[in-house]
Amino acid sequence: MALVYKDFSEDASDEFWCAGDNQLFLIPYVWGDRRRCGIAWTEVDKIFFPCRLPSEDDEAVTHFLLGVLDLNQKKIDVYDSIYSEPYEAGMNYMQMYARMIPHLLKFSQFDKNHKSFGNVFNKFDIQWQRSPHQTGSTDCGAFLIKFAELLMIGKDVQQFQPEDIKDFRKELAANLWAHGEWKRNSGYDTPPENVGDDYESENETFCPKEL
Repeated sequence: MALVYKDFSEDASDEFWCAGDNQLFLIPYVWGDRRRCGIAWTEVDKIFFPCRLPSEDDEAVTHFLLGVLDLNQKKIDVYDSIYSEPYEAGMNYMQMYARMIPHLLKFSQFDKNHKSFGNVFNKFDIQWQRSPHQTGSTDCGAFLIKFAELLMIGKDVQQFQPEDIKDFRKELAANLWAHGEWKRNSGYDTPPENVGDDYESENETFCPKEL
């Protein structure tokens, strides 16, 4: 998203979205052609995406937060384990999604395939949601995962108590170890995902996507 956004403008033409990197990086996610998602956005109402705020210098510690793209309400809910109100760095980063995704959906003819999106492609609203706050300096990533877990099963993130994050870290470690054991015992090998991997040919074009 960040790679494409640096060249984005509000009056971006169809040619912008047909450019090689823009097409290969973003369009496949909308249509479920990437292995990392596997389902088209037209089949769901919400998209969960982790965000890593850029640091001002390469050595600075940065911050993770969760964005939830609500396609029906045309908004982005932000779950942040440090801030419950918008702040400059976080808002600047989320504006990237709020500005560019409507244009991406319009180019993809999304309105013709989603049951309730409609045909209005205005900039999405950004709303910071009340969330439990971390007390440790390096817990934001674990909180992000916990927020996503709770929201995906329809629970309120505020049900989670910040002091329980240590136990959740142990649970994550145990699950990752168990998954690694399953992969080792079953012989399953996660395929790599590189530009062009989802197509028969790296030079083949799907611009615009055939519907």
